[in-house]
Amino acid sequence: MQVKALAMPDATTHEFAAVLTGDIRESRKMGDQALRDAMEVIAKAADDIENDLTLKVRFDRHRGDGWQVVLPRAQAALRAALRISAALTAQGDGLQTRIAIGLGTAIIPANGDLGAASGTAFVEAGDMLDTMDRHETIVIDKQVGTVATAMIGLLDWQAQNWTAPQAAALFEALRHRTPTQEEIATKFGVSRQAIQLRLAGTGLPAIREAIYAFERHIRDLRDKTQP
Repeated sequence: MQVKALAMPDATTHEFAAVLTGDIRESRKMGDQALRDAMEVIAKAADDIENDLTLKVRFDRHRGDGWQVVLPRAQAALRAALRISAALTAQGDGLQTRIAIGLGTAIIPANGDLGAASGTAFVEAGDMLDTMDRHETIVIDKQVGTVATAMIGLLDWQAQNWTAPQAAALFEALRHRTPTQEEIATKFGVSRQAIQLRLAGTGLPAIREAIYAFERHIRDLRDKTQP
């Protein structure tokens, strides 16, 4: 869906951004504190992603169990989605979130209120979240093409099978500024061999290659669609 975004006074316009719109799965079975804890995990992940990418990342909770993250550069979308998913899985209590990735214009009001934001990226993300199949946890705007869509479908399936220890290690390993296994081990207070074992069953090299390919593809798509 293509929607012409209306300009707002003093708003910041990102011409080719990514909006990640999500909600916590089976949130009705959770208590209020558990839901707040889940949102805090996503908020902290967004802060970490911002620092890692040196990129202004905006997070907001909305509609009770819903949340949004805005990335000014769309190529960061897949890395961010996988790291957010990993952050929740790493908690070890069955937490999962659905994530719909919309690409395009994002207009952010001067006060940063995402509830008042607009643009095609917000519209696409919201529409996709409303129509996701129950077995999906990560979906993306169809404008990326069938190959990228299929690749993300495979990554989604893979992410749903991560164990908590694997997810915790992957959250670190999927940084843009790639840490060594020794650095990850030091953070968790375990041996390098322990981290190596956790990552061995994740297909980390293939995940990284998929992310790199996605980032190149999105840069090319941006160059084709922007004047």
